[in-house]
Amino acid sequence: MADQQLAPDAGRMKVSRIEADDVTLLDPGSDIWNEVTSTDILLDPTPLSAQPSTYVQAKWENLEYGRSRNLAVRAAHNKENIYFRLEWEDPAADDGIRDTDQFADAAAVLFPVADDAPLQSMGSPKQPVNAWYWRPDLELPYSITAQGTGTTRRTVDPELGAMGGYSSGRWKVVVRRSFRSSGDQYVILVPGEARKVAFAIWQGGNQERGGLKAVTLEWQPLEIDA
Repeated sequence: MADQQLAPDAGRMKVSRIEADDVTLLDPGSDIWNEVTSTDILLDPTPLSAQPSTYVQAKWENLEYGRSRNLAVRAAHNKENIYFRLEWEDPAADDGIRDTDQFADAAAVLFPVADDAPLQSMGSPKQPVNAWYWRPDLELPYSITAQGTGTTRRTVDPELGAMGGYSSGRWKVVVRRSFRSSGDQYVILVPGEARKVAFAIWQGGNQERGGLKAVTLEWQPLEIDA
């Protein structure tokens, strides 16, 4: 099976093994995160050609979206769970959907279930992708699977968890999943293995939702400490 080409300038992100409990690592403000190397990720707007409807393509042709262009990521595991700490700037905390024209901030960590799954089309029928989707108004993150543009399916994975906070114009969010988690088209992650990862950020205050987001356009290499 051919391996999907990685971005030429992609740096290898490392998931460091940390001796800490779940409560500590799930806290985005915990001092333990100072022990983990931060990787700067550059984001771009999802191409309009990848939007699922011609209406969205036409409406947003001359509008700015995908405003969050810089993301700082730290990753760790404690043998039981894997954690991704995301930090990015946002001019306002949009923490809920209270009307039809209001949208919440959000973030996602994405994985190819098969290594050659196409990212920009959110997978294909034989090559699904799996995303862990956080929003501040959700009790638990969603596990999202997709097999192409417009095919996303949301499920609740009890092994997924998250904690986030907003302060001084920045979101800090930790998304966590157990290594033992399994489900239909869920990615399988194992300590000591190399995988791929991508990230997405939505600014709700800019009406960003669905395919209107900032995202890594290529998979990034991910190395999980044994």
